[in-house]
Amino acid sequence: MKHQSILAGASLILLASIITSAAGPQAKVAKVSPQVMAKNVGELTPEEEEQFSEGSEATIERVCIACHPFENIIKTRRTVREWNDQVTTMAQRGAPGTEPDFALIKKYLTRYYGIVRVNTATAEELSSVLGLPPKVAAAVVDYRTAHGRFADLAALEKVDGVDKAKLEDQPEALRFDL
Repeated sequence: MKHQSILAGASLILLASIITSAAGPQAKVAKVSPQVMAKNVGELTPEEEEQFSEGSEATIERVCIACHPFENIIKTRRTVREWNDQVTTMAQRGAPGTEPDFALIKKYLTRYYGIVRVNTATAEELSSVLGLPPKVAAAVVDYRTAHGRFADLAALEKVDGVDKAKLEDQPEALRFDL
């Protein structure tokens, strides 16, 4: 009897080990403060942006990567609306996240893997994708209204307050067509 109980105990330990290893490394926990989440991405300090990025990536790893390799998620850049629709669809299909998780994922994917049509975008869209402060994004819309469409990056950089380095770091996010 004692032998059977030792075997049963060993079997349970082995089973627990298999389940733990099959589940992979412990899921990271997103640590994005409510203050950071409440801010527009264009208003984040470098420290807050790092917290936002790290927390978002941990959330994506926990919620999305179980079903999709990260490369599949980001292989196509999307507009703000398209990312919202995509994440909403995944939530409806049973992705294991909470509403705050999905809000964080949408915000992150929009910021780092979004596209923006510069000549039709709202100030909020410009800020969400490009990380421009809201006042600068509004200035882009005002400039466009007063002077017409932007032909290219050089034209966009003429807007007072636009961080040229920020735009040059993400040219694939910019669309100058309608």
